[in-house]
Amino acid sequence: MNITVRLGAVVVLLLLLAACGSSGPTSPTGTNQPPPPTVPSPTPPVTNFPPLSGPSRTFFFDHELSYPVHDYTKQSRLVLYDNGAFALQYPSLSGEGYRGAYKDANGVIAFEWQGGNSWSATGILKADSLTVQYSDYMLLSDFEDAVYVLMR
Repeated sequence: MNITVRLGAVVVLLLLLAACGSSGPTSPTGTNQPPPPTVPSPTPPVTNFPPLSGPSRTFFFDHELSYPVHDYTKQSRLVLYDNGAFALQYPSLSGEGYRGAYKDANGVIAFEWQGGNSWSATGILKADSLTVQYSDYMLLSDFEDAVYVLMR
């Protein structure tokens, strides 16, 4: 009886393998439908970023917004140029920092980062204080929300 059970199990296993292993067609073969039309994806607008030149205002890190930040953020500064360019600089890290363009609408600043399609941040400017909050994508890339103050 033990041999019969084993033989039966082998036969069932072989039938399952044969049924699952077939490479037959999965759709009717009698129809020749054209492929669905492809819709071109829209090309994102190209931004001409202004040069980092001319009159500017430099904001230095003052304090974290909601949670402790790293030393590189504590040493950071944000330079806003009058021509609409900006640079977020981390002197303790190598490189020139992160550049882009900004638009100021009554103290609400929208930052557009050069080379960072998914990067965005918002700044709120009140007197000499600039509060910067980054998008979730940027927060996951080690940018940290902070408050900066204007140095004269």
